[in-house]
Amino acid sequence: MKMIKFVPALLLLACGCVSQPQVPKMKMAMGVPDGKVKYAPVPADNLSLQLLSKTYLYAGKSGSLIFALSNNGSQAISIPEWYAKEQDNITVFVQPWLTGMKEPHPEAWTKLDFELTQPVMHYPMTLLPGNKALINKNLEFIQHLKVSPGMERRYFVKAEMNLKSLKLSSKIITLRVLPSQKSGEK
Repeated sequence: MKMIKFVPALLLLACGCVSQPQVPKMKMAMGVPDGKVKYAPVPADNLSLQLLSKTYLYAGKSGSLIFALSNNGSQAISIPEWYAKEQDNITVFVQPWLTGMKEPHPEAWTKLDFELTQPVMHYPMTLLPGNKALINKNLEFIQHLKVSPGMERRYFVKAEMNLKSLKLSSKIITLRVLPSQKSGEK
């Protein structure tokens, strides 16, 4: 009879257990200054870097592109070297698309220089399966361009992770720069 009293209590304990998704255990320090820690390589097998935003911008106006770092695998991926400021995590390369070109010249890429946001700090990021980290990258040179009405400028653009521990590039895209729109135009 005493055993029957314990069965409901055991059932309650067994039903109350919930499993949590497994995140790899790794020693991570929060807010680590740049250059203070050596980071282990992060496997890029299940990661992809792709452009999410439109592929055209307007000359003379502020312009930016949105990239996504996606975890396409079934396991969480930890990136301890992740910069606190999202835009510092990628570098963008461009080259003009000249008349007659069908693909970019492999040695003509220009790295868009940018200053890392100060102070430069790393915060670990864990990217769960099926999730994305969005990175908005401002292209300052677009503000200084002028394009005649009815014309456009084209550029080849690619992005690379700006992390020593993660080597990953996006596919090359074509960016069109259109003439500036006047207010009220669509």
